[in-house]
Amino acid sequence: MARARTLLRVFIAVKVDEASLVARVKQLQEDLERAGLKAKFVEPENLHITLRFVGEIPAEKVEVLRQKLRETHYKRFSMLIKGVGAFPSISRPRVLWLGVEEGSAELSQLASLVSRTVDSLKLGIPQGSEEGSFTPHLTIARLKAPPPPEARRIMESLAEAVFGRQNVDTFYLFKSDLTPRGPLYTVIERYVLE
Repeated sequence: MARARTLLRVFIAVKVDEASLVARVKQLQEDLERAGLKAKFVEPENLHITLRFVGEIPAEKVEVLRQKLRETHYKRFSMLIKGVGAFPSISRPRVLWLGVEEGSAELSQLASLVSRTVDSLKLGIPQGSEEGSFTPHLTIARLKAPPPPEARRIMESLAEAVFGRQNVDTFYLFKSDLTPRGPLYTVIERYVLE
């Protein structure tokens, strides 16, 4: 009888963990919740910018990916988190995010390098390595219903607001376990930038 393969749901990301930036995000989430926004807010400890979602892959392939990502060489940089936006649009929001102003090009280049590594191993859904296919953003909430007027006013008033800066000197390979309380992220490997 064949043994079932263990699949792990993995992604590669930059953690957003600079204290003052996280505090501003948390304050915005609380303001939106008080304004009646029905959403699943991203927990402060889970804030990240995804470089590449890989999906469910066999555990042995995760080990190969873990090793191969060690060959990624890129310089450290700083990013400025600025502006509230939404997918598919601010007028019909389903996912609420904060944009990346300074550091956007560097994040795109790092995402491209990471995607090339993932694609070279034929893992996950091929996404190509074109830098234009990646939109750096920090997801802060997934909406359950259209925003009430006060929440919409807050969102629109912060379209150009600066939330803070973070130095990017590492990226991570994460395992994601989906639970009824939300996703649980576990670091598989940490990669230090040059």
